[in-house]
Amino acid sequence: MHRSLAAGAAILTSLSLPGLAPLPALADDVPKHGGTLVYMIPADAPPSFDGHSENTFATIHAVAPFYSVLIRANPDDPAVTTDFVCDVCTAIPEPTDGGRTYAFAIRDDVKFADGAVMTADDVAASWNKIVDPPDGVISARRGYYSMIDKVEAPDPKTIVFRLKFATAAFLPALADPYAFIYEKQILDRDPHWFEKNIMGSGPFRFKEYQLGQSISGVRNPDYYRPGLPYLDGFTGIFAEKQATRVSAIRADRAAIEFRGFPPATRDELKADLGDQLTVQESDWNCGALITPNHRRKPFDDVRVRRALTLAIDRWHDAPALAKITIERTVGGVAFPSSPLAATREELEQVAGYWPDIEKSRAEARRLLKEAGAEGLSFELLNRNVDQPYKFNATWAIDE
Repeated sequence: MHRSLAAGAAILTSLSLPGLAPLPALADDVPKHGGTLVYMIPADAPPSFDGHSENTFATIHAVAPFYSVLIRANPDDPAVTTDFVCDVCTAIPEPTDGGRTYAFAIRDDVKFADGAVMTADDVAASWNKIVDPPDGVISARRGYYSMIDKVEAPDPKTIVFRLKFATAAFLPALADPYAFIYEKQILDRDPHWFEKNIMGSGPFRFKEYQLGQSISGVRNPDYYRPGLPYLDGFTGIFAEKQATRVSAIRADRAAIEFRGFPPATRDELKADLGDQLTVQESDWNCGALITPNHRRKPFDDVRVRRALTLAIDRWHDAPALAKITIERTVGGVAFPSSPLAATREELEQVAGYWPDIEKSRAEARRLLKEAGAEGLSFELLNRNVDQPYKFNATWAIDE
């Protein structure tokens, strides 16, 4: 079996998991039907199966193949980050009412695994759970949709989003791969049901879940896209330890690792497996963030906060980090290489991105002195989303 590795690469959820179609790196190959894909999930288990309430790859990698979404990034052209296509809708609509109303027509051939036909009521109920969840129900990305005023289903084939204001951010936010479409009658009965159960309309149907070990799916014979999926089934193996995942790839017990390995591990596997291994790389949407508490002194002073960002050597740190981590590209607010991303020349005009680090740190020291915060040091609390931990460190900005 030929193995694939997303090493230091973007998480491929919206590109590969929902339909498990060929990876872009293998786009010239003619797809063949049949077989079972075995892949590694770098976690011991997902916190829950509910994509609306979770924000971890452990959930999306495990259960995305079972679900449909309203729209998604184009899986045939994933490099174009502004290209969105329908999943359960029939066409991306042009907005009306000055850009504040979007009416989506819903396909009439989408069925849930229990045989129920999906209607606009199911889509609206799912999106209302995301946008305005009932008491006691968590929506991890509720803040993404502050522009939405109402989500309505005026008839079984139409779902309407009414916005508070027109914004180009709406469609990209709508294409969230975690926005699974659930069955309304189940949500009405128990909005927590999907945390522990799976009932979708995606390319695969749920087969088995072994806590802390694996999750499996089989081809959905009623899938609404003819000829898809190509696979007969899949098995995602949970393995929190990197050594376990590396061993599985090396021994051909698994075909792919979607989340990625550090550069050194990538190189070791490539050296061991040669042309049996394909490595696909791209930028991650991640970063090391420092968030000062602006309500506490001296961080309530804008000069101190500016000094903090000036003191970080982004341009020289990135090449060093790239040797041992997946962090390698300096970027701004927009994802690097996206249409809205700042160029390097534009970034270099921003404080903290100046190419001359000595000039930058000299300005940082001047600002600290002016603010009466010379010799500033503080406690650093570091939290990892999936595995919370902390350590204390004292940083002296002027050293």
